Amino acid sequence: MKSEKLIHYSFLMLGIFIFLTGIGLIGLKEHEEIPKPPATTVTTQFAFPEFGLKIPTLQIEAPVVADVPGDKKEAYFKALENGVAQFKGTKKPGEGGLIFIFGHSSFYPWANGGYKEIFENLEDIKDGDEILVWYQKKEYKYKVFETKVVLPTDVSVLEETPNEQLSLMTCVPPGTAEKRLIVNARPIK
Repeated sequence: MKSEKLIHYSFLMLGIFIFLTGIGLIGLKEHEEIPKPPATTVTTQFAFPEFGLKIPTLQIEAPVVADVPGDKKEAYFKALENGVAQFKGTKKPGEGGLIFIFGHSSFYPWANGGYKEIFENLEDIKDGDEILVWYQKKEYKYKVFETKVVLPTDVSVLEETPNEQLSLMTCVPPGTAEKRLIVNARPIK
C-alpha cells in the first residue's frame, strides 16, 4: 500500500514539474530578453535597397519579402523569418494602388528567424509619422494618416485603393492573434 502511494505521489510530482516547466517556457517572453536583429545605421544608403522598409520614429528596419501568398500559412511563416512580407497581388511602390505589407508583433521564441517581433511596437506609430520604403534601389516616402484595429476576418483591408497607399498589418495585442492593427499611409510628394 505504501509503495502504491509512493508511486502515485511520484507521478503527481512529475506531472506538477512538467506543468510548471511548461508554464515557464510559455512565459519565457515575459522574463527573458529575446535578442533582436542588430540595428543598422544607414547614412547615405538604405540597408535593403532592393526592397526594404524603415520607420525612423519606431527604429524599425527590415527587408521586405515580395509576393508572399497570404493564404498559405507555411509560405508566409517562412517569409516572415527573413523580414516583413508584401502580400501577393498587391502593388509595389511606385505602381499606384495598395501596397500591403505584414509582419510579426511576436512569435514563438524557439522559431527560426530574426524578425519575430519586428512590428512589436507598431501600435506606437502616430498620424504624420514617416515610413520609408526602398524598392529597386529607389526611395519612396509615405506619411501615416490612419491606424485602426480590425478582426482577422476583415479582408476589406486588402481592397484595391484608387491612389497609391501603403498599409502595414500586424497582430495585436502582441503575443496574441486576436485582432489586426492596420497602419495606412499616403505617398509624400
